Amino acid sequence: MPRLIISGVGGKHGVFELREGEYVIGRDADAQIVLPNVSVSRHHAKLVVSASQTLLEDMGSGNGTTVNGNVVLQAKLAAKDEIKIGKFSLVYLGDTRADEFHKGRNVRYMAAYEARAAEVSHDSTFVLSKDALKAMANQSRLVEQARVVLVRDPSKFWHPEDRPLSFGDSSALVGVNGWFIWGKVAEITWDGARHVLHRRAWWVPMKVNDAATTSVQLKHNDRIHIGESSFRYEGEAR
Repeated sequence: MPRLIISGVGGKHGVFELREGEYVIGRDADAQIVLPNVSVSRHHAKLVVSASQTLLEDMGSGNGTTVNGNVVLQAKLAAKDEIKIGKFSLVYLGDTRADEFHKGRNVRYMAAYEARAAEVSHDSTFVLSKDALKAMANQSRLVEQARVVLVRDPSKFWHPEDRPLSFGDSSALVGVNGWFIWGKVAEITWDGARHVLHRRAWWVPMKVNDAATTSVQLKHNDRIHIGESSFRYEGEAR
């Protein structure tokens, strides 16, 4: 069956399974998919799921609804479409075998989105300016799309997202070659606007674009060298 991968405030991902029917998306407790933030209208948008298609309809929301960066009033969804509602990202996946994976992860093993578990604000919707909405969308795309690619084998890559991505020995998420690689020797974190690379072990050399560094905000196509391993940071949509 089709599903949504929902992420937003706090950065946690959750899977919401979609059966045939209608789903109101909004801040109010009576919505079928609750997104608890004042950037979301009480009844923000609606999904209509049938055996042949899934339709998205904006319900006159304060901050609007976008699909793949384009403001929409109504849209027929395709697999991998990204819906932005306030501070939340909802990635739509269909029901094919390819849709069982999101960024290399099997969605069967991802936690379910607890739509009704979050505390909902009853304040008025906070309407964001166009500049604020654009900045929020850019940051969301960076969190969702940025990746670190192993130079010697570009088929291997990792998405830092908004959680720490560690480099080092087998205890780290990304393995690094070289002498004296013990524990986690470097880490990429999210500072709210950009990904930042930090050196965590003084004895392991780290360079970005051939310049030694201990901490630096990453830019698209930056070359990263940690120990004897080389990576490339891709921070824009491909």
